[in-house]
Amino acid sequence: MLRLSFRSLHLRPSQRAPFSSSSFSVLARPRLPSAHSAFRHVTQPPQSVMRLFQPGIARFSRCEVLKATHRDVGRSRPPSFGGRRPSYGSNGPWRRFVNWLERIPQDYIFYGIIAVNAAVFASWGYAHIRLTMRRNPDLYIWMRQHFTVSWQNVKNGRPYTLLSSCFSHEDWGHILMNGFTYFFMAPFVLQSLGNARFLALYFGGGLVSSVTSLQFNRDRPGYASHGASGAIYAVISYFACMAPRATFLLFGIVPMPAWAFVGGVFLFDSYSAMSEMRKGTDTAGHVGGLLAGIGYYLLRARFRI
Repeated sequence: MLRLSFRSLHLRPSQRAPFSSSSFSVLARPRLPSAHSAFRHVTQPPQSVMRLFQPGIARFSRCEVLKATHRDVGRSRPPSFGGRRPSYGSNGPWRRFVNWLERIPQDYIFYGIIAVNAAVFASWGYAHIRLTMRRNPDLYIWMRQHFTVSWQNVKNGRPYTLLSSCFSHEDWGHILMNGFTYFFMAPFVLQSLGNARFLALYFGGGLVSSVTSLQFNRDRPGYASHGASGAIYAVISYFACMAPRATFLLFGIVPMPAWAFVGGVFLFDSYSAMSEMRKGTDTAGHVGGLLAGIGYYLLRARFRI
């Protein structure tokens, strides 16, 4: 069984010693039933994700979480709120851009996000090699300036780091935990929302997470953070809103509904942020990502967007 850790989802970069790195492996994606049938069943209680997408399971154990389900990512997708498929019209540059996004095969969106994270991770690895073996800190400093979120970066004219930091991981544990969570959770939400709306959720979750993290740590001048957890938490909380009775397994044994699982994570990370019990983990960013996913769901439900 896959073991994923919330503790590794969003990390604060070390101020002194660089992280270590090693090798990378790619897993083949199994072919499982289409999300069309999955969406129909998941919205009809008391069906569970575990039953619908064998052998997928969602798990939470202290800081271990989420082996949810993996599905084929095709261009087709189930209807959105109200049974309507995305329709953006054809007038205006923005609508033409959104329509262009919708025509992109969803595999490109799914794997494209993985590819960007992998490229940034490789850049961090090379920066660490130059720093430790050649005593050249230039690239490492450049990566911290452009791929971590901090008040210093924002004030120095780099507000884009609010998003670029969401594709940034320095060590293997960090990227693997985030990567596997994304790998198993994102496909269903991508098929349910479509390309444009999924990207709005993903990037919006990352942005809200970064802003929340900065605001919470505003009195810490040396603070910096990076990681995809804000975006991934937004995907998880949106899924829980869409299928609140989907079954996750607590400690890999105790079944619990998705709404209770996400609520428990929210309370745990909120307490961790206030008490600073998990130093080195950006728990405030986690909370921001969870709230972003819930907020996006409520906006869609209210305004049918």
